[in-house]
Amino acid sequence: MTSTSSALSTSSKGHPSHKLQYHGPHGLNTLTTMVLIVKIPADHSVPLTEETVETPPTNQRGDIIPSHLQRNDHVNHPDAVVDTTVLIRPSHGPLESSAGLYAYALVAPRDEPGVPNVRATRLAMACGWHSKRFAGDVYVGRLGHDASCGPANVDLSAREVRWAAFGPDLRSEFWKEAMMHGGGDSEDGRVVMGTNAPDWLCAGSQKNYHDGASMRALAVAMTRTEVIDEDDGDSLSSTAADSEEEKDNVLVEKSKTIDDGGQEVVQSPNALVIKKDVTLCLHCRRPASILCTDCRGAYFCEEPRQCRIDGWSHQCLCPTWRLYVQRRRTLSNFAFFSGWQLSLLGEDCYRSDDVYKAFLRDTLRVIDDEREGNATTTTTSARTKLTNTNASWWNTEIHGWNGGKGASAKLVDIFQRISFCDGFGLDELLIPDESHVTSDDLQRAGIGTDENRMPILSSWEDYYRLRSLPPSSPVALLATFPLTVYYAIQRHGIVPITVSQMLDRPMKVHVVGVEKELNFIDLFREVGFLLPEIVKVDMSWIVREDMFPDAAAIGREGSDTIKNSTLLSLRLTSNLRLSVIGGTYGDSLDPNFDIVGGAPDMVIGLNAGLYAYESWRHVVSYLYHNPSVVGVFTDYNEHSGMNCASLGGGRARNSLEINPFRQPRAMPVNCMNLPQMSNGFMYVFNEHELE
Repeated sequence: MTSTSSALSTSSKGHPSHKLQYHGPHGLNTLTTMVLIVKIPADHSVPLTEETVETPPTNQRGDIIPSHLQRNDHVNHPDAVVDTTVLIRPSHGPLESSAGLYAYALVAPRDEPGVPNVRATRLAMACGWHSKRFAGDVYVGRLGHDASCGPANVDLSAREVRWAAFGPDLRSEFWKEAMMHGGGDSEDGRVVMGTNAPDWLCAGSQKNYHDGASMRALAVAMTRTEVIDEDDGDSLSSTAADSEEEKDNVLVEKSKTIDDGGQEVVQSPNALVIKKDVTLCLHCRRPASILCTDCRGAYFCEEPRQCRIDGWSHQCLCPTWRLYVQRRRTLSNFAFFSGWQLSLLGEDCYRSDDVYKAFLRDTLRVIDDEREGNATTTTTSARTKLTNTNASWWNTEIHGWNGGKGASAKLVDIFQRISFCDGFGLDELLIPDESHVTSDDLQRAGIGTDENRMPILSSWEDYYRLRSLPPSSPVALLATFPLTVYYAIQRHGIVPITVSQMLDRPMKVHVVGVEKELNFIDLFREVGFLLPEIVKVDMSWIVREDMFPDAAAIGREGSDTIKNSTLLSLRLTSNLRLSVIGGTYGDSLDPNFDIVGGAPDMVIGLNAGLYAYESWRHVVSYLYHNPSVVGVFTDYNEHSGMNCASLGGGRARNSLEINPFRQPRAMPVNCMNLPQMSNGFMYVFNEHELE
């Protein structure tokens, strides 16, 4: 017979623990402790509670939570088993900080599936398990590895997981905003205000992503298979594409490379081909037009179809999406412009590109429907056809890229140099001068500079004022690409620039995932014009070989392949050199040796969508193993940005912000009604600060 006596003490993390006298097989007075676990009831109205579990002596250590749960529930469910899910694997290091996170659910073989557990599922999503679904009451606890006694349970408080139980977006600033808008209950509010989610939880997605990548690499080695299906639901790194919300996210990212005679389509995971101007049910992917009444961020079928009930996992994100949707007004605020942008931000643009196409065709007259890819341009007094109508930078803006095989992409010749006047096809008064910014320009515009003498630009108004552009100019629609790159360098490249100057060499920037940007290479001269002469940059564009237009391979003398080769190298400005390189970053191309200039100081990805393509895995892995390299990425919407930013750890997740140089137009998306813009959100991996 066993008896205990207890005395309350405090663990090193400030969580209560109990020391007890254990009368067991090894004699009296053997010290044991009680550890805390958290119960997440399936009933959302019941708060999270903490329970204590007695741990055995050190020589009997291990994960004691499953046996505790079975023992306590034996009367009600004698044949129940404990289903254990690893949410975060333990790592090496001090026990308290390296312990993993586990979820436990009692499962009776003959029982019907339990009530969906929304809060436990949210916790799994916060850890990167986007396809995991929990039902019934769930317990969560921590398990680590003690160097002296092996596996050991560690305290977990309700306070630590209540963040994720409300929503998988763990950004502290987001939570504060949620409280101000009435999101969450009062208990959540007390936890959130003035606190942050624990570091180990914020880093969960990053850790799981790389654990999944390691397992996939091992599988490749063991099976001697070169490629594993990227939609394999058993891999952590692909699970973000398995949930309903993330499937649509992947569609958004991939849709920019698919076209069908000028009408873009997307390819759904269940092989349907769907026009982009048709909104779809988030659950079944059938045409639907009924928005979720709570968040207005997702479409569902009307009754009697049960898609809203069957697709209950949307409840996990609904409060978060409600806040994302509420930010549409902020994202659509371009008050500086003269009004030309207003039609591009209306509800019609959420579902179709037709408004944008009409704006380019009828208002700007820079595209022509007579033949896809035709363009017109203006002089200061009259509109005339370009000598080479294929030169317009607007062609691929509407007609897509389709891996370089789209009708407009086929017109692109990366070896032909184009002036701003010809590329924009606008009145000369509406485009920037092709010249460097001077100190007089800065003084006139009232623009300050940073430690590296780079102009500090924080809005389109700053840029337009610096470049003497009128608010009626629509160049921001295309200038979003070079201005976002400049902003990334100026905002997050202070340390890389300083280091490169100390080493008396140019700063090396690798731009990964380049597609339609190939159509307006010369527009990136604007980056060089904004950079001060003392800041030298070597920029390498890394383009997957299947993304090049046919003309790129044909244009290379004596070459019938573009893999692992530099197709183009030119000096765009006196302080900016650009090289275009074919290959897959981190796979067929070693970033440290196979790219002009060697290892990068900074990696940039525009509209990256790190879950969209298998090739992004190599980029994420490279940054993970090279923390001295800064990575800056943009994404279309906040949901995708939050998930992708989490792959860089807690600090990267918290860095997600609205990009001031986002494109001033709303973009359509099929199943989600979230605010969506090209280069809409920005986040950074491995951010450095000057000491």
